[in-house]
Amino acid sequence: MAQIRDVSKLAGVSPATVSRAFSDPSKLSAETLKRVLAAAEELNYKPSSLAQLFRVKRTNTVLVMVPDIANVLFARVVSGIERIAADNGYNLLVVDTKDNKDVEAAGIEMVETYRADGVIQLGERALRWLHRDAEKCTIPFVHAIGTGLDESYPTVTINNYEAARSMASYLLSLGHRKIGILAGIKGRLVTQHRLDGFRAAMEAFGVTLEDSLIEYGAYSLAGGAQSAQRLLSRRGDATAFLAMSDEIAIGAIRTAQDLGLRLPDDLSITGFDNIEFGKYCEPPLTTVMQPAERIGEVAMTLMCGVLRNELKGEIHPLLPTELVIRNSVCRVEEPS
Repeated sequence: MAQIRDVSKLAGVSPATVSRAFSDPSKLSAETLKRVLAAAEELNYKPSSLAQLFRVKRTNTVLVMVPDIANVLFARVVSGIERIAADNGYNLLVVDTKDNKDVEAAGIEMVETYRADGVIQLGERALRWLHRDAEKCTIPFVHAIGTGLDESYPTVTINNYEAARSMASYLLSLGHRKIGILAGIKGRLVTQHRLDGFRAAMEAFGVTLEDSLIEYGAYSLAGGAQSAQRLLSRRGDATAFLAMSDEIAIGAIRTAQDLGLRLPDDLSITGFDNIEFGKYCEPPLTTVMQPAERIGEVAMTLMCGVLRNELKGEIHPLLPTELVIRNSVCRVEEPS
C-alpha cells in the first residue's frame, strides 16, 4: 500500500502538502494540487481516515526520538520530559531510533501526518538534516542536547566547550601534562566541541595535544573499555584520561584495573555526565555534572509553549554544569 511519503516523492512536494491536498485543497495552487492528485492516482494512494481525524483533533502525544535508549543519560532526559508532559496532560511516544537517520525522518513524518503533535529530538541531527524542505517545515520541533543555537526552533543544551575546558583545566592544575582523550564518535558535533574545549585548556597551560593521545569510540561502557585498551597500548606514558562520557570512563576504569594499574596513582580518569553509577565506581568518578533531568523538563516546557502558541523568553537556553570532584584523580609532580 502506498504511503504519503511515496506520493510526496513522486509529486516533488512535502508530506504535509500531500495531506493538505486531501484535507484542505483550497490552500494549494491549482498546479500543485493537480500534481499531487496525479501522483496519488498513479500510486493508488488512499488518505488515512485516522490522519484526517487528527487534522481536527490533537493527539495530545509528543514523540521523543532517542538515539540509544540503553544510555543512562538519555533515560534521565526522558524522565524529565515525562514529568512535565504528565503535568500538562500530554502522552509520550518514545522511539529508540538507534541513531538511524531514516527512523528519525519517519518520526518527522508522523507529525506531518497528524499521528503526533510534536517531536523532541535527543539525537544529534537537526531538523534540516531530516527534512528536505526544513525552512518551510512548521512542525512543533524541540532539540534537546543538540548543539545548534542558530536554529529557528527551540533548543536546550549545555555549553560543551566550556564544560570540557573546565575539566581539562582541573587536571592540568594538578600537574598532569600527558593527558589522553577518550573521545566519543568521530565527526559528531558534541565530540568536536568537547575536544575543542580540552584543547583550549591545554593551550592555556602551554601543552600541545598530540594526535596520538586521542582515541575515538562509542559513547558506551564497551566503547570506553576498547578505547582505553588501544590508547594505553600506544601511549603508556599518559598520566590521566579525559573521557567524554561517564560510560566511557567506567569502561576505561575496568580496562585499566584489568591491566594492573592502580587508580588514581598510576592513572587518573575523569568522566562527563554525572550518571548515578559514577558514585559507586572504585574509585568514585570525578566528572562533569550535566543536568539531564532538567534538560528534559525544559525541553518539554518549550514544547508545551510551541503547541499552545505561548512560547516566550529564551528559546535556546544553555543550562549550567559543574565539576563533581571525587577520588578518581590525584596530583602528579609537574615535570621540571
